Amino acid sequence: MRQLPHMNELAAKPGLHVVGLYSQVHTLEQIERVIEKNKITYPITTDSDIFVGAGYTAASLPKIWIIGVEGKVIFIGDRDYDELLEKELAKVKYPGLGRADFHKDLEPAAKAFGEGKYAEAYKLAEAIYDDTEDEKAEEDADYIMERIDDRLGTLVVRAETAEVVKDYQLAINCWKQIDTHYAGLDDAEEAPERLKKLADSNDVKKDIGARRDLLKLMLSLDVAFQTVDQEDAAAVQEFRKKCLAEYREFHAKNKGNSAGDKAENLIEIFENLLPAEDKPVEEKPAEEKPGEK
Repeated sequence: MRQLPHMNELAAKPGLHVVGLYSQVHTLEQIERVIEKNKITYPITTDSDIFVGAGYTAASLPKIWIIGVEGKVIFIGDRDYDELLEKELAKVKYPGLGRADFHKDLEPAAKAFGEGKYAEAYKLAEAIYDDTEDEKAEEDADYIMERIDDRLGTLVVRAETAEVVKDYQLAINCWKQIDTHYAGLDDAEEAPERLKKLADSNDVKKDIGARRDLLKLMLSLDVAFQTVDQEDAAAVQEFRKKCLAEYREFHAKNKGNSAGDKAENLIEIFENLLPAEDKPVEEKPAEEKPGEK
């Protein structure tokens, strides 16, 4: 926890992306209190499997993993990483642009890009592209515009796909990024309207709320599992039956939304962990007899 304020400072550095992995076993309410108390500004994930499954285990906490500009892990530890981090960041003159050297006329556009001002960068590059007679300047301007088009296009596709699969929080985050950093570009024009539509939708609000409720349930079951004697096979099976029953109940209340779909996947996992004779009987609605309404 002592590292959290320091991580806030690091997250503000251009070109550096900080993601927190909350690997301790706490309820959602406890985690949210930690986030609020430390005014955390970077994303936090509670899914430790993404690191443990990749072999990045931590014998003690906190633990820092640094992924360099080439996409490889260059540091695992808990201290003495500041100098290495600064050296790696020094390699990134214009974050996200993929290059450091540009024609002098394109340096303002490259600088704006590196600061996340993509609409401004596009317009600066476009002005040079339209007016210059210098072939190198034209090539560099085209490179910057194409880079922005690619990023914006990817965000739009991600936002639209997220809406289709009912990952509404991701859709909202993508449209916000588009509205904040690309406003003024043609492909960003619909972002405000799409955001308003999502914000005004009761179905979206309910779906996001249900996702939070599912996360709350999952974390509470993780906490409860800490009291189970994992050497006692019967106790473990009883806990699995409890999980299966809890997820079935959640699914019954959330059919048709994305949280219900996720709960259905969890139900399948726990059904596969239990022998047929140990599975709790799923309650089904009574069948309507002929002539009854």
